[in-house]
Amino acid sequence: MEWLESMHRIRALKLELARMDPRRGMPIAPPAGASEEAIAGVERRLGMALPPSYRELLSRHDGWPQLFAGANLLGVRALARGSYMDVGRMVLEHCEGEEVRGAGERDGASATVRGRYGARSALVPFGIDAAAETVFAWDPEARTPDGELEIILWTNDVGLRLSGFPELLDMVKDMLAAELDDRRRRAVAQIEPAALARGAVASRSRVRAVAVPLTPAPRPLLRSALTG
Repeated sequence: MEWLESMHRIRALKLELARMDPRRGMPIAPPAGASEEAIAGVERRLGMALPPSYRELLSRHDGWPQLFAGANLLGVRALARGSYMDVGRMVLEHCEGEEVRGAGERDGASATVRGRYGARSALVPFGIDAAAETVFAWDPEARTPDGELEIILWTNDVGLRLSGFPELLDMVKDMLAAELDDRRRRAVAQIEPAALARGAVASRSRVRAVAVPLTPAPRPLLRSALTG
């Protein structure tokens, strides 16, 4: 299961980033898995089979906190209740509405664009952040031969279509790895000038040390009662 390895790698990258910058906080440990009965209840509630990868995720961990851009992967309770369904769909429809209008203004092909994007009321959100700025949603009309569902990702008014949950995890993993590499480069860039400055101070100290006479200057003879 490559997606499971990706989850472990994502957590390891987040731990390393937290060590470098404690202000971002340590990653939250995911909860224990949900029961088969609870997962089956979600599928009945949604009226569709969950993607195999996400179904396996729920059996191991009932959701995953703060996977990407503060967005949590939803567990069985939120999925079954539809807690974020209306909010997620509203965000998706608003974002795609803006995209439709923008594309129509650019090329005048509003009918074609609407036919391509259309209303997204059928999308099923399964990940969202507290501010509803980042949303992951399955497209039930785009199921691959292996049972996975294509994903619509909206974040910061930018939309992406991904082939499925494994690709989403690969994207998050690559972005975290790139952030970690960038932070390491910046840390090295900050250390090098400081090391050069310390080296210069040490060199000047050695020069001063060499300039100090190795033997003390002769002291004048003291007069005494014997010498007059």
